[in-house]
Amino acid sequence: MGLTNMRALSLPMALCLAALAPIETFAQDDGQVPRLQQLVFPPLPDGTPALPEDIVAALDRVLPSLTIPELSGFMEDGQLTSVILTRYYLERIAALDDHYRTYLEVNPAAIEEAQSADALRAEGTVLGPLHGIPVSLKDNIGTAAPMHTTAGAEILRDHAPEADAALVRQLRDGGAVILGKANLSEFAGAISLGLFLGGSTAIAGSGINPHGAFPTGGSSSGSAGAVAANLTTVSVGSETSGSLIAPSAWHSVVGMKPSRDLVSGDGVIPLLTTNDSPGPIARTVTDAALLLGVIDTGHADYAAALSLDALQGLRVGVLASELAAQKGNADLLQRIATALTLTGAEVGPASLSGWQSALSEFDLFLAGGIRYEMTAYIGSIRPEIDGPEALAAYYAADPDTRAPFGTPVLDAKLAEAATLSEEDFRAMGESLTAKAAELLDAAFAASGAEVLVSIDNDHSQVYATAGYPAITVPLGARSGGGILAALGSDGAGMPVGATLIGKQGADASLLGYAYAFEQASQLQLTPEISP
Repeated sequence: MGLTNMRALSLPMALCLAALAPIETFAQDDGQVPRLQQLVFPPLPDGTPALPEDIVAALDRVLPSLTIPELSGFMEDGQLTSVILTRYYLERIAALDDHYRTYLEVNPAAIEEAQSADALRAEGTVLGPLHGIPVSLKDNIGTAAPMHTTAGAEILRDHAPEADAALVRQLRDGGAVILGKANLSEFAGAISLGLFLGGSTAIAGSGINPHGAFPTGGSSSGSAGAVAANLTTVSVGSETSGSLIAPSAWHSVVGMKPSRDLVSGDGVIPLLTTNDSPGPIARTVTDAALLLGVIDTGHADYAAALSLDALQGLRVGVLASELAAQKGNADLLQRIATALTLTGAEVGPASLSGWQSALSEFDLFLAGGIRYEMTAYIGSIRPEIDGPEALAAYYAADPDTRAPFGTPVLDAKLAEAATLSEEDFRAMGESLTAKAAELLDAAFAASGAEVLVSIDNDHSQVYATAGYPAITVPLGARSGGGILAALGSDGAGMPVGATLIGKQGADASLLGYAYAFEQASQLQLTPEISP
């Protein structure tokens, strides 16, 4: 679940905003809760020496600016190994993550997987572009024992599916090292948005934005935070409506929601299966393209579409009519226009006006997803949970342990879908998908554009519901406004992203456009972190 446009706040969103701590306490430990389970790190053989300080210092310095192909090149010529890279991240997680809370669990076999990757490379076998590269996974993505899949919830604390999710099997087949499970908004935001507008779970506590006193976004905040804080190379998050795009933008990293079903949802805990979509989170468009190529159902070579000239002469529609009126966005729209001009794009206006009215049933639809999909999944593991009412009662029986951040979203949704039949819920999904696709198709046609541009997750409900692809690229820091303006702050300094929306199935082209924009803008922010 993701945050919707501030002009169209849903009831649960309003409840969560009202419950937030004052903005000046963001990114502090006030309100933080202890982990229900501490991170356990894989043991090293007795006598294993510590990583040399000069290597750690070098990795601290260069890793935030290196792409996966560059890392792979260092592995190929023997300057780096997967074991060293994996150990570096594990040590960094051990030193930093008690504060940032980007992980719920570390893979106890991470070192063994890295050793296997190094051994294969030494034999001349490289399984793909992610061979030996550490990857974290949002913890609604299924991983078999010895790891768990909890969605951050105490009720699934010991849950380990019988098999890995389809995308996890693809990562393993491609030689990637599974580093661990990333924190999230519990059950993808269906319980509470927590302290910082996302990233709060009973198991791991509340994620903190490494860029400073800013929201983390939901629900893929652990994935975005780990990438931003250099606690993994890349991560796989998931999107329902803004839940991958928002945290990526707010952490100044690249995040992509692919076209519907481009990445298999098999083995992913559902919220709204018509909307749910796993996708890559990375520091660069290059890395996002490589990760998508490994986890997609077609194994396409998205990196081949990355070109500095991808936007040359292309019509780009900026959704300025809906964005310009929001405080602080004028400066951002100018940055977008400047970068697009540098790419050689033809920039013009586009509009999705009226989308809130067209998709007004979305909140009810989400309530139906909680009732008929999310709690149905929980009930398949815990049969006593036969609906959201039973889940709410479970939380209420031990709120300090099971719901340390409250259950305002779940509470607001309890009655909302009580009279909605499953048949009507399914029909509503088909109707909303068609309406959202119609809105986007009309915007593309009217503007003559091949790609639309928004800010952060302002139009996520439209493209996520339509099943169209979107990608956010860092746009620097806000000079003011944004979501913090609704919380009594001027918003200055908060990371922000330019979000490009593509046509259905045009994921490769969209990555090419994003790459050209990224290279022209060069506005990524790197947080200052001292272990």
